[in-house]
Amino acid sequence: MTSITAFPDSDGYTKSFSIEEIADLSDFFEKYGFVVVRNMIDSEAQIDDTIDEIWSLLRVLNPKIDKNDSSTWDNKYWPIYMGLKDGGFISHMADVATKMCWENRQNPNVVKLFQTLLKQNDLWVKFDRYGMMRPTKGITFKNNNDDGSVVIEDRPDWRSKPNWLHWDQNPWKYPDFMGVQGLLALSDTNPNTGGFHCVPGFTHHFKQWSIDNEKEHRSRGGLINVPEDDPIRNEVKQIHVRKGSFVVWDSRLPHGNFPNQNDQFRIVQYIAFEPAKEDDKNEVTNRIDVVDMRRSSPTADEQLAGFPEPELTELGEKIIGLRSWKTNEKVDNISE
Repeated sequence: MTSITAFPDSDGYTKSFSIEEIADLSDFFEKYGFVVVRNMIDSEAQIDDTIDEIWSLLRVLNPKIDKNDSSTWDNKYWPIYMGLKDGGFISHMADVATKMCWENRQNPNVVKLFQTLLKQNDLWVKFDRYGMMRPTKGITFKNNNDDGSVVIEDRPDWRSKPNWLHWDQNPWKYPDFMGVQGLLALSDTNPNTGGFHCVPGFTHHFKQWSIDNEKEHRSRGGLINVPEDDPIRNEVKQIHVRKGSFVVWDSRLPHGNFPNQNDQFRIVQYIAFEPAKEDDKNEVTNRIDVVDMRRSSPTADEQLAGFPEPELTELGEKIIGLRSWKTNEKVDNISE
């Protein structure tokens, strides 16, 4: 697997577009199956507040975790059982009910990007996760003595799964375009930090791949791993982005995360949208119930104590399902 960056700019990051360059970014997406849009979040304070929220959520999972004490990032404290080690995900119910995750989801630029690529205005946001990869090389630890000295050590066992390449769209059940996935970069990424990688342009071969591999690899599952000996692995490219940028990709694109081999954290927020289903009353009710989980779940309410509640804009209410795209009216919970 190669570590060559796809389409590098003059600074070594992947070629990116502004959200105003709709035609250019759309053409790039159609050709390569992904695109990077820069400065989607251009507020350092918003990025810092989001990272602070992630650390707070980690402390809900284990109160011993301290962002200022690297010894608490060890496997015995870190929630690796929730996919945070292999894939770099933070899976926790609180991230659908905290403030900053919704500030980023309801950002007009983020919504506009998905409206453009999905060719539809009426969208609902999916309840995706935060992601964090621990540093694994050159980490500063406090010495056990009391003289204030430190020691620099590597932690290769903290690395996420290598060579991870998969689809979230089953090619045998859904061989054609279905949807788009994305992530907001909350830290800069380079060849050593860990980050997103993919096989640019493979969307145009997705259906044929499913035909050629049906006999040997057909699966009913939702997540399909690319076979270890498949030659498309030789075409993997790393996507390096500046913090505040957004990476969006076609679900037919083979993709994954490459491991962190750096002394810094790699931090992202996964964000994706799908067409709204306002005519399906069960779908509307289910979404409202998720949003209202502070009231409906005593456990969640206890865990979220001290977290600022989301402050939804009118756009935020629409993408979550609390306000109708069609009428602009608030939606009642029909299950009550």
